[in-house]
Amino acid sequence: MPAEVWDDLLKILEPDYLIKILTALGVIATALSSWANRRKLETMDTRLIAAAVAAGVAAERARVAAINTDVIVAKADEVKQQLAEVREAAVAVNAEVIDKITKLNGNGKP
Repeated sequence: MPAEVWDDLLKILEPDYLIKILTALGVIATALSSWANRRKLETMDTRLIAAAVAAGVAAERARVAAINTDVIVAKADEVKQQLAEVREAAVAVNAEVIDKITKLNGNGKP
């Protein structure tokens, strides 16, 4: 190798050049790290948006379920009231039947 090439190679090893080389490598590493972090943040943003949408959908379903539950409870109360009325009517009919049977057995006439 010619002496000029050796001189150029030795200049690279001088502290001033080494600092410049290391600084350049540091800048490149920082840029790559920044790029990778930006990709991670974009992925996290997408996941956060998806989670927020899912939470909103779940909240809406819960709201509808609560409304449906209120309707079901109201209907159950209505049916309970109707059953009470039917029982009351059945008791009245039974009393009438018992009264007729008693009258029939007592004096032989309906």
